[in-house]
Amino acid sequence: MKRTRPAIDLFRYRDYRQFLRDWYAQTKRDRRSFSFRAFSQRAGFRSPNFLKLVMDGDRNLTEESVVKFMNGLNLNKQEQEFFRDLVFFNQSTNHELKDKYYRNMLRSRRLKHLTPIEGKQYEYYSKWYHPVVRELVNATDFDGRAEWIAQRLNPPITNEEAARSLALLARLGFIEQGADGRWKQSSTLVSTGPEPCSHTVFTYHLGLLDLTKEILRRTPPAKRDISALTLGVARERLPQIKKMVQEFREEIMKLVSEDVHPEEVVQLNVQMYPVTSPGKDDER
Repeated sequence: MKRTRPAIDLFRYRDYRQFLRDWYAQTKRDRRSFSFRAFSQRAGFRSPNFLKLVMDGDRNLTEESVVKFMNGLNLNKQEQEFFRDLVFFNQSTNHELKDKYYRNMLRSRRLKHLTPIEGKQYEYYSKWYHPVVRELVNATDFDGRAEWIAQRLNPPITNEEAARSLALLARLGFIEQGADGRWKQSSTLVSTGPEPCSHTVFTYHLGLLDLTKEILRRTPPAKRDISALTLGVARERLPQIKKMVQEFREEIMKLVSEDVHPEEVVQLNVQMYPVTSPGKDDER
């Protein structure tokens, strides 16, 4: 008895070119006669290898060619909407436009069913103050009022924003009310991980950079610490430095995990990035 392979699920992908590569590979396994030329004929392209050019990143899709691809892939209506947003999410170089397509993707009912945590993460990291509010609920003098939260934040937020933040954190399951009516964290630590590996966390870090510029102007030197290193390093040293930064962050998180009733909330940003480009000889 021939075993049926599971279908390629478009909604699990955040890279449309990888989806196309996997879709083509499975279609080829199921129908050995299938080819790039066959796809072009079905989708209505003159170029016999247009699919391969797109898969390899040598061509982008336009509004017109996206429609042809949706026909060639035989996508249903829900899949068509998701595929179009995924294509332009991947191809957009403008962050605001990229974010627009990503938010469209998160509205998909199928995606919400498959990966419900992804939408929650996006909401949590959509504002810089949601993680801060989550830390403040453990403060010994927190009285449960949104006004208390709003007055403690720097820069300040409105009472309405504080109330919405508390409601969001409760809905996401990051905070909960105990039997005594006091808010508490559902878990001790929430981390974005070693690096911004998704659009959600990348957007969060962009927001933190804007926040940092504002905070530095209004915070006296006694309450802040700013340092920068401009280093000339061997290229093979970079992974070692990155590992040391990750280990440092983990040590800090272990240290503060014992502070169940924080008195202050601080933002610690550790950044390292190249400020030089490879020479022509290195690019070969």
